[in-house]
Amino acid sequence: MDLLSLNPNTIAIDLKHPATGAPLGVSVELQSLESDAVKAVERALKNKALRGGRNTVTAEKIEDNTIALLSAAIVSWTFSGDAMLGEDKKPACNDANKRKLLSVPAIAKQIDSALGDEAAFFGS
Repeated sequence: MDLLSLNPNTIAIDLKHPATGAPLGVSVELQSLESDAVKAVERALKNKALRGGRNTVTAEKIEDNTIALLSAAIVSWTFSGDAMLGEDKKPACNDANKRKLLSVPAIAKQIDSALGDEAAFFGS
């Protein structure tokens, strides 16, 4: 096997209600945290932090950085049925809407959990 061919694929996850496990009608396509796009965001955040000097880390910055990384990992989504983002039944998959979706902690946790399953990105 050519080790240089070990590149992660994207995965799709169906978001579920945190209490019931019922599907929410949203499927999200994710790219690996090791993808070039996510790594570029990660490097930009690190460079910004390094330029900021000492004692500039706050809980808010850590949360913002986490949302930025999760957002960068979202490639696309499909809303179906009664699923809406605010009043929008077919929201565009853009940075602003990604941040809105990720502002729901139960959703952000599902996406973070899926991104943590590195093996899933190498399945067929």
